[in-house]
Amino acid sequence: MSNIIKSGFKPRKSLAAIAVGTALMLSMPTAMAADAFNGSVKGVITNTSAQATSGATITLKHKGKNITRTIQTAVDGSYSLRKLPVGEYRMTITKEGFDTIEERDLTVTVGGAIVYNGVLLAVGNTSADIERISVTGSRISQIDLESSTGGIVLTADQLEKMPVDSGFEAMALLAPGTTSNSEFDGASVGGSSSAENGYYLNGINITSIKTGIGSISMPWEAISQTEIKSGGIDPSFGGALGGIVNAVSKSGSNEFEFGGYLRVDPEATREHHDNLLNADGTLNKNTAQDESTFTRYNIWASGALIEDSVFFYALYEPQKNDYSAAKINTLDEGETTSDRYFGKLDWYINDEHSIELTTIGFTKKGKGTTFLNDGATQEVGAATGSYATSTGGDVYGLKYSGILNDAMTIEFVAGRTTDNTYNAVENTDPLVVSYLTGSKQYISAETDDVVTESEFIRDQLRLDFNWVLDAHDIKIGVDYTKISVDYQSKQNGVPGREGWWTATYAAGGGRDGLPEGTAYVDQRIRTDFSDSDVESTAFYIQDVWTLTDQLVLNLGVRYSDVANTVSDGRKYIDIKGQIAPRVQAIYDFSGDGTTKLFATYGRYFQPVSANMNIVQGGDRSDVHDYYLVGDTDPTTGEVILLNDGSPSTGEHVGQYTVPASSEPDLIASSNLEAMYSDEITLGFEQEFMDGDMKLGMRAIYRNLGRSIEDTDYNSPISKYFAANGIEASTIPSYVLANPGEDLEMTYDMNGDGTKTSILIPSSELGLPEAKRQYGALETTLSGVGGDSFFYNASYTWSHSWGNTEGLVRTDNGQDDPGWTTSYDYLGLMDHANGNLPNDRRHAFKLNGYYEISDSFTFGFNARVVSGMPINMFSVHPEGKDSCVAGSLWEDCISKYYDQASFYDEEGNPTPRGSAGETDWTTEIDLSLSYNVEVGGGDLLLKATAFNVLNADTQIAVEQIRSQYGDSGLERNPNWGMTTDRLAARYFSLEASYRF
Repeated sequence: MSNIIKSGFKPRKSLAAIAVGTALMLSMPTAMAADAFNGSVKGVITNTSAQATSGATITLKHKGKNITRTIQTAVDGSYSLRKLPVGEYRMTITKEGFDTIEERDLTVTVGGAIVYNGVLLAVGNTSADIERISVTGSRISQIDLESSTGGIVLTADQLEKMPVDSGFEAMALLAPGTTSNSEFDGASVGGSSSAENGYYLNGINITSIKTGIGSISMPWEAISQTEIKSGGIDPSFGGALGGIVNAVSKSGSNEFEFGGYLRVDPEATREHHDNLLNADGTLNKNTAQDESTFTRYNIWASGALIEDSVFFYALYEPQKNDYSAAKINTLDEGETTSDRYFGKLDWYINDEHSIELTTIGFTKKGKGTTFLNDGATQEVGAATGSYATSTGGDVYGLKYSGILNDAMTIEFVAGRTTDNTYNAVENTDPLVVSYLTGSKQYISAETDDVVTESEFIRDQLRLDFNWVLDAHDIKIGVDYTKISVDYQSKQNGVPGREGWWTATYAAGGGRDGLPEGTAYVDQRIRTDFSDSDVESTAFYIQDVWTLTDQLVLNLGVRYSDVANTVSDGRKYIDIKGQIAPRVQAIYDFSGDGTTKLFATYGRYFQPVSANMNIVQGGDRSDVHDYYLVGDTDPTTGEVILLNDGSPSTGEHVGQYTVPASSEPDLIASSNLEAMYSDEITLGFEQEFMDGDMKLGMRAIYRNLGRSIEDTDYNSPISKYFAANGIEASTIPSYVLANPGEDLEMTYDMNGDGTKTSILIPSSELGLPEAKRQYGALETTLSGVGGDSFFYNASYTWSHSWGNTEGLVRTDNGQDDPGWTTSYDYLGLMDHANGNLPNDRRHAFKLNGYYEISDSFTFGFNARVVSGMPINMFSVHPEGKDSCVAGSLWEDCISKYYDQASFYDEEGNPTPRGSAGETDWTTEIDLSLSYNVEVGGGDLLLKATAFNVLNADTQIAVEQIRSQYGDSGLERNPNWGMTTDRLAARYFSLEASYRF
């Protein structure tokens, strides 16, 4: 009988390393296509003479499920096992005449491959040197030679030991090249906007359906592993220009387990920053009265319904936040509750075929009461009404994985996500803002300014097939998604006095028709309705080709079609033939698997969002009514509010209806092409200190090749028609098109039932091409120190520049993907080229943990990041730049957008991002965990301090440079003042018990 050699060790540089290196040069393992939602193990088996060993039997057994996978090495000694459920495995390597190698702790992670190279020792060979080779020669490589996708993988065990808040965005920020966003609850990856990422769980797309910003609200305790893909992404994933967050859930095992968890973020341990003030000392933001106590608990159970075959994991995780949210004139006291659940059922029909069922509930409800409030004195007055909201829904998913033979595998994923929104208001006060006394002031006491009901349903189907053919690992797949949109919204208020109300001063010559400096009130009533669809179909193929023992080519392409409809089912977007090549070259520089050089090129397409079906393709009414200001307060000068909450108004002096159409031919150009971005990366990785440390460097360049924007083309089209003698009874207004490119409109121009196609050259439109570029140098250092210290450090130098942030706008807070003020008129793009909002030139990150003892673990997470660019926004001056007489855009409609153009109060150009940057931010989070056995189970106690230094560094400033005064525009004294800061220090206390 052969001996068993335990190999739960770390390799050391010795004669063994030389032997392994020689063997690897002789025969590297065949590279594998990335297994997106599972794990894999591969390697090369040799003998102590560095000869490839064929016919060796590799056996992997899942520690919890006893699922067993077996394969024999090929002639070149290589092997590969795929479609492995993530988790801990025991590996054995056997061959007649050789000692058995046993690896007891092999952690398989999502989306990648473990490379385990084994060296077999002949039975009866007792040479000390040879024995040392056999023991230390087998090794796990820290370098992934099959892929150069950037990012990190985080396990639940790691996150349990570190001070990282729950949520995919908090996880994503641990990766280099990702930055937080001051306006939206989303991460920017590689300079992209926060609405351009994709989120997956167990193969199911869980990205926020309406906006694409973030994911659905998961029961986070159910997450087992999370992979953050920040670049060099394979063709399995599409529909995202930024990054991919790819997670797998926990699941059951043969051992029945039960547990519970409690988290409390108590108000008693929460710090509060001082109120933010305006330049004149008045209140800008009321934070001193804010209060919040957050509570989350869960109970869970897992085990086997049929041993070794059918497993379950079930979790119920409600959470609650009791809060007081203070504003200047009102204070909301209420609570939000999330009734969340998670269920997973795994059926391993046999070792080669399995079915997974996933279900998630993420309903969130809110209710509360609004009170009058004096922010300056903090005196709370009478209640003005109550409010209630309900959002969220359910996810259902199915995944089948099958191993047809040693060379072929198949996987099928089907899922449905439903997300609903409903808000009810008892206070019918509308929103009222005023500029009469200077900068923007909220003077209303509304509970909600919009009443919304919506349902979004996303259905998806996905099929992957893998085939290993000699030196090629080929993946072929199809991916189909359909989103159904049912949406309606209207402004709050009593009939006739509803709307968004703005008290301000006329600029002169505007749509209100009033002389400059006239005080007036604008009542805007906008209603939306949509019952429409978004469909996308993609086909992809990838060939991971082991060209030589040291060179792997990863060749892939993704083809996709997308379509969006209006409410009657007609398509207003129908883009076909999006071809996205994805290419990687990985070179094993040293030949022993410890160093790699790589280069990648990829093209990524971004579909038109579901939100666009509402704002552009929906049935919309948008009307402004103008009134002279009515009664005002003699002390403050502000307009007085009536009993119904609307402002006092005088004579009705005008009306303006915003052009809107749901006619497909009029709302999108007929030559519309898809939004895309190209990415190029170059880099290397190398192991140090016998594999305990890994150093990486990566250079990244991303370029937005084309964008899609809505633009009011009425003026240049009218001029073109007039100059070319084209008669038309209808001139398109807001049209979705590719800015900077030719515009083709195909529609019935004269109402005679015949469609005519007109191609207007880009030179007759005057719009610049959309530009967004990102360049970065990332340096990463990660590893372990002994058995107790784990760390991950990075420094990223990056620059993001151009004239558009992407789907959303951070600098003015617009979270309508693809429907921001960018490109609405040429004037809004004058001097728009410069440093973009997600430009963070320097970012230092360090996170990890140190196990002080068997019971105590100290966790740390630190980020030092440079600030964001600052702008000067004012009213576009007449007669300048695109508004100069004779220009295609000489009507200067941009000025009606008020302070939305890149100028100062005197009309001087102020290019984007040229007014400095916000302060550097330093955030340090620390945690201490205590683990002890109690009553036969494991008890974990953890305390986390977020922003332990209680830094109140600004993360956003006032960027509106001008305000209206009695004599026209004047400098806004609040420009450059802080409007948002890092969240004040708070503590999170957690306890969990499992048995």
